[in-house]
Amino acid sequence: MSKMKYEVLLPKSQAQLDTMFANLYKNNGKHLIVRIFADYLTLEDLLAVLEKNKDKIERFRRNKSLVLLTGEFNYEQIPEFVPVAPTEEEALDVIEFEEIERQLMSD
Repeated sequence: MSKMKYEVLLPKSQAQLDTMFANLYKNNGKHLIVRIFADYLTLEDLLAVLEKNKDKIERFRRNKSLVLLTGEFNYEQIPEFVPVAPTEEEALDVIEFEEIERQLMSD
């Protein structure tokens, strides 16, 4: 994918993650990769923020991709409305695939 615009974010607390989701539409039209480390967020904190912001995330994902980047949590525990990837390369693959899907659906 040429010149794909994306940003990698590293929230270091539940409050930062919550603020990031509150400001989803202020990212200048970029895809988002949210790097999650267990050192900063527990699974419970992550799940609470995701559920609280589910509607915002789903609306955002209609036009841009948002991928969680983590290898520290069991993927089956993460809600299906947000994709998860273990590496940045795989997160970029998800973004590229979703872009292709959006293009096909708009035709």
